[in-house]
Amino acid sequence: MDSRRPPLAPAYRTLPEYVRHWAELTPDRRAFTFVEHPAPESRGVHRTLTWQRLDLRVRALAARLTEQAEPGARVALLCPQGTDYITGFLAALTAGMVAVPLYPPGLPGQGDRLVGVLGDARPSVVVTTGRVLAEVTDFCERAEVPVLAADRVPDTAALNWCAPEPDSAATAYLQYTSGSTRAPAGVEITHANVVANARQALAAYGADAHPVTCVGWLPLYHDMGLVLSVAAPVVRGVPSVLMDPAAFLHEPARWLRLLATHPRALSAAPNFAYDYCASTVTEAQKEGLRLDGVAALINGSEPVRPGTADRFHAAFAAQGLAAEAHCPSYGLAEATVFVSAARPGRP
Repeated sequence: MDSRRPPLAPAYRTLPEYVRHWAELTPDRRAFTFVEHPAPESRGVHRTLTWQRLDLRVRALAARLTEQAEPGARVALLCPQGTDYITGFLAALTAGMVAVPLYPPGLPGQGDRLVGVLGDARPSVVVTTGRVLAEVTDFCERAEVPVLAADRVPDTAALNWCAPEPDSAATAYLQYTSGSTRAPAGVEITHANVVANARQALAAYGADAHPVTCVGWLPLYHDMGLVLSVAAPVVRGVPSVLMDPAAFLHEPARWLRLLATHPRALSAAPNFAYDYCASTVTEAQKEGLRLDGVAALINGSEPVRPGTADRFHAAFAAQGLAAEAHCPSYGLAEATVFVSAARPGRP
């Protein structure tokens, strides 16, 4: 077997089944890597979970969740971007509960939306991390909802715990809409929905036939970030490399460096991000940057402008970026996320 190519998985219908599958078949492969940038000049500190380690952390947290709530209860994720977010999301699904992907309080301009969404979702438990535990606990105090720090649950919590039988027709998570035209609404996404949509996206971008590395900075509470950076890699068994959206906004060249250093990178961003890179990445930052290995760059979640694709390609053609890698795409939360796309390899 080619050690670089993950074997094809059986056709499971839930993400927890895929996590267990890859943990048993390819335990030491990289699953998720979060790249932190602790200082402005930092090239990034990589923190990685293998499939085996991911499976253990997911089961430990799932076991602890079942001590706090019943199957079918809603679990709000108020975690910063990182591997604990992924663990929390998958743990809720593994425990037979309904995940509600959100963000910690204090995100600029999102406070009222968070209050409204939590009031609508009525979670039975909140998952966060030790870094923002005090802030989240204070925020949830009035609602009297128990708060659990994912990174403070010991591995031993997984001992002697058996996951409930997965039900592909049950709701896996509530994906709240952006609220751009009305109050945010929670779309009920079933386990089968998210697996099917991940497969559709993988096929559309050529990742079903060839191994890729998913590279992203989109927030995981956003449908495009969640499906392309979490669900699709879990279904295909390929690595996912993430960074914080703020790290991209501070220095967009960080995203391009990750694209350059991971073979057959598949990534997604809104239209503005491509314009932002074209206008702000300097010639010095382009030095030594090779983008000829990029498999697909998805442009979606806001109007896609042809001029943006042209400017982005012109800015990075010397770095080997193929114009055919740019994939204008359309999706919406009500369809899980993916609806249609231009395929890579076509102008």
